[in-house]
Amino acid sequence: MKLIYFSPVRWASHRQRPHEFVAWLQQRFDARVLWVEPYPVRLPRWQDLRRPNQQENADGTLPAWLQTISPPALPLEPFAWGRALNRSILWRNVTRQLQTFAATEATILAIGKPSGLALQTLESLDAACSIYDAMDDFPAFFEGRSKASVAAIEQKIAAGVSIVCTSSSVLEQRLQAAASTVLRVPNGLSARRVETARVNCNVRSSQSFGYVGTIAAWFDWDWICRLARDWPERQVELIGPLFQAPRVSLPDNVRLLPALPHEQALCRMQSFAAGLIPFQVNQLTAAVDPLKYYEYRGLGLSVISTPFGEMQQRSLDARVLLTDDPVVDRARIAGLIDVHDTVADATVFCQQNDWSQRFDLLLPAMRGLFGGRFRHHLFG
Repeated sequence: MKLIYFSPVRWASHRQRPHEFVAWLQQRFDARVLWVEPYPVRLPRWQDLRRPNQQENADGTLPAWLQTISPPALPLEPFAWGRALNRSILWRNVTRQLQTFAATEATILAIGKPSGLALQTLESLDAACSIYDAMDDFPAFFEGRSKASVAAIEQKIAAGVSIVCTSSSVLEQRLQAAASTVLRVPNGLSARRVETARVNCNVRSSQSFGYVGTIAAWFDWDWICRLARDWPERQVELIGPLFQAPRVSLPDNVRLLPALPHEQALCRMQSFAAGLIPFQVNQLTAAVDPLKYYEYRGLGLSVISTPFGEMQQRSLDARVLLTDDPVVDRARIAGLIDVHDTVADATVFCQQNDWSQRFDLLLPAMRGLFGGRFRHHLFG
């Protein structure tokens, strides 16, 4: 069995849903994997010249079962002539490599990001199974012609694949009109990695509120400022790549810190008095199921968040506080900070939300597609 995966992120980036999805498919089907690195699907912007360097997690060594390929592309995909130029000149060698890779064995085609090359491959490759894993509302990240282009490509991919799986209920509802089989597969965590950090990290608890993750257009700086000013005796640590600097003056107790490798980030999280998810409530975040929620909770932390996306479904969780205004909810915050779950409760959370549990939700639909073509043990 082979797997071709069109990724929304680089293999060397911080480990997240695409890495876990590919690892699950590889383990389940003993597959050799061709990971297709992302290329620009929108028109360039001046801000691209000031993009920060992101912390990468890989040391350059790939697993024996994995190879990667980086398609060359001009950032002109929103134009029909731009797509034609990429397809006729820059992608000819890539297309041959994809066809050669899939020629000798049954192949699963998985798409993690809508793109012209992914759609072209879906339409030309005779895959045993094709999956679109929608982890974000990709069109919402763009504007104008770029937004329309990505939306149109996504609709064609959703209609053409065997299975669409989505990370959120909003994406599930939006893609049901285009696809025949849509399954919601929420985000999760690596139970092994989180439990290892909880046991092995030599950290001291701090009085800091903490956030670990990308800081970009969806970040609610006003919310952070209100929290920090209301708790001047506590640090507010914001750890991660800064794609959009604050347009407000930050209180003295807010610290902007660089991104950390995943293992170090988990150790730093464990020291927090509470984990923060301060995202704006808008179209961009409406479809988001934040990974950091699972890692905070897997480490036993309480979570203080704005009421966006899938977080709205967690209002009854005793360890989660959803608030538009942390000043108004100061008393409730005081009741959560420095209160951690027991090791037993955190372990149960990790086991129930492990990535393998998540992606196993796809097996019944895949079993129906494969029939008796593959060994029974692959499907349990």
